[in-house]
Amino acid sequence: MPARQLDGRIAQAELIAAQPIMLAWGTGADEWDDAPEPEPTDNIALVAEVGRRLATQVGYVLADPAGAIETPQGNYTLSATPTRNLYVRVTFGFEEAADLRIRELALFIGTVVMEGLPDGQRYFTPDQISDPGRCLLLDRSQNFLRNGSVRPAFEYVIPF
Repeated sequence: MPARQLDGRIAQAELIAAQPIMLAWGTGADEWDDAPEPEPTDNIALVAEVGRRLATQVGYVLADPAGAIETPQGNYTLSATPTRNLYVRVTFGFEEAADLRIRELALFIGTVVMEGLPDGQRYFTPDQISDPGRCLLLDRSQNFLRNGSVRPAFEYVIPF
């Protein structure tokens, strides 16, 4: 089998970074509280989406044991030039989905929102989405009660 080249992987990261990236969250299924369901690889939507937010920051990172960006897979440092590792950070607002139990998250690319929404709006409910785009990443490891006094932030590093 031919080997995928680093240059091609960087090109893939650039193509994804050029699209709108949103993080959707949902309440999922109550039974996941006892035994989280493993993430399938063929999902195109969340089980029970409550909203999604436009990425706060999208960039490229390099693996760095002393890096300030900490993930379960290791630490990273931001890179001024494109790399094969795409970094996405999303910070939700205080009031968004307050008092709901969040059990699922997903990164979507290419989401299209309805026309006529206020300029600068960054959080969207499902009824404000005209095309959900494509599901890039699914995370069912989260299970937390949203608290209106906290701005939750999520960071992902996606290798290509």
